[in-house]
Amino acid sequence: MFEFTETISIHAEPSTVWDVMHDLEKWWPASNPEHESLERLDDRGIEPGARLRIREKIVGVPGEAVGTITRVEPGAEVTWDAPEARYWWLGMGLTVGEGVTWSLDPGSGADTRVIAHVWATFAPGRAGHLTEWLFKNVLDGERKDREHARTELRYLKRVIEEAGRPPAVQDD
Repeated sequence: MFEFTETISIHAEPSTVWDVMHDLEKWWPASNPEHESLERLDDRGIEPGARLRIREKIVGVPGEAVGTITRVEPGAEVTWDAPEARYWWLGMGLTVGEGVTWSLDPGSGADTRVIAHVWATFAPGRAGHLTEWLFKNVLDGERKDREHARTELRYLKRVIEEAGRPPAVQDD
């Protein structure tokens, strides 16, 4: 298993940040070039029990994860968990449990800290230990997965802060 936390400070009120983050289809696919698609598997909103399928690359390895939103604290936190995500590397299918909790922490002044807590679990036994060893030692997965999360956070910061700026004055 591994887990990490990445944070970024966004110059916006928590409600503004939540409004953007709550619209997953709008921001998540665009937030990282490794994201391929996000598909809702039911007609539920961002609420516990809602199911999502994501296709993305992690450390350059393509995968698909069907997961469930397991926790929502409106305006503050959402957790998505996919206990059996599948990735394909060199023709091998690898199963990894993965998840993320996105949370908002009202900082000081008009800033909001966005926190991404990411984790991955590997199956017990030899196959799981081999998958974990390959991910960590051959693919440099922990470092690259951190950068993956930082890319998403930087995207959110840029989109939210640029939306809050007044339009530029054009010279005639």
